[in-house]
Amino acid sequence: MTNRALPDTYEVVAERERFEAIYKAQAGAIRSYARRRLDAPEADDVVADVFLVVWRRLEEVPADPLPWLLGIARRVLANRRRAESRSEALQNRLRNEALVRSADGDREGELATIRALGTLSELDQELLLLIAWDGLSRSQLAAALGLGQGTVRMRLHRARQRFVQALAAQDAGVGAESSVLEVST
Repeated sequence: MTNRALPDTYEVVAERERFEAIYKAQAGAIRSYARRRLDAPEADDVVADVFLVVWRRLEEVPADPLPWLLGIARRVLANRRRAESRSEALQNRLRNEALVRSADGDREGELATIRALGTLSELDQELLLLIAWDGLSRSQLAAALGLGQGTVRMRLHRARQRFVQALAAQDAGVGAESSVLEVST
């Protein structure tokens, strides 16, 4: 085990100043790059993700950082596309499974439930599906996501509220949400 000394205040200040200088000089170019591919709020998220990488890898930033930063932005965008693709695949799988299960059931109610679930964020979908499909308890969900139980309780509560609102917007029948909203403790 090596005994690694903490950086002194001067080093921390110098790193921060270097980061801020890189951000001021290059954030506009990265935002423009992202904006050509996404809408404004999503482009801002890409900029934030890029500069999070910069902060973590500050010692690797080359003298001419723009090409390096654009490479990071390109990978961030690729990760976003993969996440969207996985989300679409999940929604398609949900639709297909619902169609198979609902051959003699309440087809409209199940389809409305799937549509409502598809309107939620990826995190909300994950929370609800880990509870409903994988049968996790709140404590197991917290462990799986690496979060505290209080955080999971709050996020799950909010996800359920958004799901109920989305389901109401789908004009679904009464009781359709019960199979997804039950929680084992």
